[in-house]
Amino acid sequence: METYRLSMLRPGPLLISLGLALAGALGPRVAHAESAAAPEATHTEPALAGLTMLATAGYGASTASVRHMNLAPYGATFGLDAGFTFRFGLHLGAYGAFSLGKTTEEKRDPLIGRTIDFEADTSSLNAGLKVGWDVPLYFLVLRYGVGFGFTSMKWDFGGVDPGRVSYGDAQNPNLGFHFAPGAALLWPHGKFECGAGFDYFTQFSGTIPNGFVGKVLAGVKL
Repeated sequence: METYRLSMLRPGPLLISLGLALAGALGPRVAHAESAAAPEATHTEPALAGLTMLATAGYGASTASVRHMNLAPYGATFGLDAGFTFRFGLHLGAYGAFSLGKTTEEKRDPLIGRTIDFEADTSSLNAGLKVGWDVPLYFLVLRYGVGFGFTSMKWDFGGVDPGRVSYGDAQNPNLGFHFAPGAALLWPHGKFECGAGFDYFTQFSGTIPNGFVGKVLAGVKL
């Protein structure tokens, strides 16, 4: 009698088979439900393609003297930067910026005659075309490239004859070509885009100083 009761408590082969089949059917569903409840964290890189129009503001300084004068045609700078970026990263654009410049105290001590003390007030307009490349960096975009254009520099020596300070061959405004390597780190957010960057203006004219301009940018991306 006791032996019969123990045999009744033991699971038969049929029950074991049903249990295994039920575990096999429910296992994948449970795993799928857990994965759906806890999705993996992913991030998407910003789309590069599009047209951008950015207002710029910054400050610049000359990095070389001209005709023994420390002319400063950069200073506070305001402008516009516009361009189109292709899907694969190539960026083509145009730029324009006006720099207020500042007044510098100059002194010329000629071999013959008295010393000349004067103030040189300069400002500049820079404009041109540029080619660059956009590289996605997580949620940011690094844009680097080079611009090719012209610089128009206005100058005023306070009534001093420019010939007496070795500047008599320069027109006013003084025109010259430049190339400008630079870079910017941009944050696109929907149709809004902002960032910070710099340009270095290398002048071909010997009467316009080279200059470095740091800037912030803000505008739209379409």
